[in-house]
Amino acid sequence: MGMKPDLQHHWGKTMEHYVGIDVSLEQSSVCVVDATGRILRETKVASEPEALIGWLHGLGLELTRVGLEAGPLSQWLYAAMRAWRWNSWRHGMCATPARPCR
Repeated sequence: MGMKPDLQHHWGKTMEHYVGIDVSLEQSSVCVVDATGRILRETKVASEPEALIGWLHGLGLELTRVGLEAGPLSQWLYAAMRAWRWNSWRHGMCATPARPCR
């Protein structure tokens, strides 16, 4: 986990980065992947909005999308992450709950 992610595509363009969060009561599992699906980081973070937002912000990456597992705790985290999203919109952040499209 001490490795820095490769932020540049082989043509010199910045790659897209995606985050998946599996929400649990005390700790959430977080996985960051690039546009090719390569895992850049995996960790567990406290299931508190401030902890998750701080960890994501600390990545220093432009995040294309953040997906949250659907569930009762996710709704609470989603509301906080949406508020953060608008503060970080210029950085490409987008928080969305992982729900099937109907």
